[in-house]
Amino acid sequence: MIDLNMVDISDLVADIFFRKGIKKVFIYPGGTIMPIINSLIKKKIKIEVFKSEQGAGYAALAWSRITKKPQVVMVTSGPGVTNLMSVIADSYYDSTPLIAITGQIGTKDLSSRFNVRQRGFQEVPVVDITNKITKRSICIKKKLNVENEIFEAFNIATSGRMGPVVIDFPMDIQRSKTKGLLVSKKIKSNIKDKPLNKSIKANIKKIAKYSCQAKRIVLLFGQGALIEGQFVNYKKISELINAHVVTSLMGIGSYDTKDKRFLGYLGHTGHYSANIAVHEADLLIVLGSRLDLRQTGTEVNNFSPNAKIAWIDIDNTEIKNPRVKVNWSLNISVKEFCSQFLNELQIIKLQISKKDALWIKKILKIKNSRFEDIPRNNSKFIQPRNFFDKLKKFVDKKPSIITTGVGCHQQWAARHLNYGPNYSSFLTSGGHGTMGYDLPSSIGAAMAKEEKTIVCIVGDGSFLMNVQELASIAERNLNIKIILLNNQRLGIVSQFQKITWGNDPTTGTFKSPRFEKISKGFNVDSGLLKNKNEITKKLKWLFKGKKPKLLNVFIDPKSDVTPMLLSGQSMNEMWMGEV
Repeated sequence: MIDLNMVDISDLVADIFFRKGIKKVFIYPGGTIMPIINSLIKKKIKIEVFKSEQGAGYAALAWSRITKKPQVVMVTSGPGVTNLMSVIADSYYDSTPLIAITGQIGTKDLSSRFNVRQRGFQEVPVVDITNKITKRSICIKKKLNVENEIFEAFNIATSGRMGPVVIDFPMDIQRSKTKGLLVSKKIKSNIKDKPLNKSIKANIKKIAKYSCQAKRIVLLFGQGALIEGQFVNYKKISELINAHVVTSLMGIGSYDTKDKRFLGYLGHTGHYSANIAVHEADLLIVLGSRLDLRQTGTEVNNFSPNAKIAWIDIDNTEIKNPRVKVNWSLNISVKEFCSQFLNELQIIKLQISKKDALWIKKILKIKNSRFEDIPRNNSKFIQPRNFFDKLKKFVDKKPSIITTGVGCHQQWAARHLNYGPNYSSFLTSGGHGTMGYDLPSSIGAAMAKEEKTIVCIVGDGSFLMNVQELASIAERNLNIKIILLNNQRLGIVSQFQKITWGNDPTTGTFKSPRFEKISKGFNVDSGLLKNKNEITKKLKWLFKGKKPKLLNVFIDPKSDVTPMLLSGQSMNEMWMGEV
């Protein structure tokens, strides 16, 4: 039945969330968002309160990336909104669906602003601020728009290239009444799938034919491929055309890193074997990766110079603005391409040419030589690669989710641990590159997948950005194992300073507090690791039981991320570290 009684708009919002399957929302509370929060409580939607807006937002992002469904984060007006900006930017640049509900002052004050800097307490122009980093940003000024706008927000966030939608809610609109439709109601999205045109079909056929002739084929999987989740087809394609596989940093986990065809992730801090393979390929098929600066390096005219490049991306704006020379640009989903491509391979039934055996042997030799982060033999400190080699044995025992911040630890975790469909996944901040992503995202991951062990790998710099969320972990007694890699410097920026200017005065000495004591202050058990002979012993302690723990690991302050692709270098010219 349709209830035509007048209902509070805040109740209507809660009802729509319920119908959309939202069972919990992530918030940092404040006055201007309270009407909707109270309505959610009445609807028995769980309110997850964090210690900061950024903590709530990154937990919501992790939930969304793991479940592939948009999560709701709610904050108050003014500083609540501005504190959420990094989260919204992360959501936008890393294509993560998110619904952000922000409180706002009343419409009377909003409508009388004119050129007044600020009319109400804790007021900021939310739509103006967020418009360039959202798929849609709107302020609800007419109560009749509420139902349509919220339903459409979910459609927009999850359609095409996913991302955030911001809905700014003035207090008086939340508390006003409207004729309610408190029954299941489906609103059709204005976004429709485009039919596969003849040009795209013809190009897929050309790519299929050329893949039968090419001798050095590389498949590049980006986050678009990871989101689409066509894991069986990815493996099938690689085997049919006898291709080797690389990923972007954000595409890690889209292909089993233990598979013999996998060469690593490419780019600025990627695996040497992956960069060499892409540089020397004669066919590069790019699935759901935008080929940005961190992947291609600065020398775009010399990117994969001998290859024909096929680029498949759901974002037409990216396709129209390539950074490198592309032979075939296809604005379709990765899922659709895989289906059509496999069909074409079956139809043409061409003999797959023999691949370049010597080249494959060379690439695999480079991979097996492990040029990445070679341990310093003359150091008394724990070496990052040695630590990760031992950590890998613990992580591989059961399905895990790895979260990281941004810095050296992020690259070491990406390089030296195993990931793949159905066992271990990798969550990090890519395009926006936000320090502090680590701890709150581990909380969202733990909430989304209670059966998995969450391993939060963080640097001493990144950890301090959202250290307050230790309290959120302790309150929920979440199975999160925090590994704090403490090199007492802002490592990757220090490395950049030293390479470029020969010195690192602002980043080379980073006075770290006693993290294990801080952790215990938040009621999270903690330990300290300084002796390289105790790595296994301390890891056994860390992974024993399901309670949250933190291990403060002192690593070699002089260990850099090597090799690294520097400005002015082609993919085959990576900086190999200090001699």
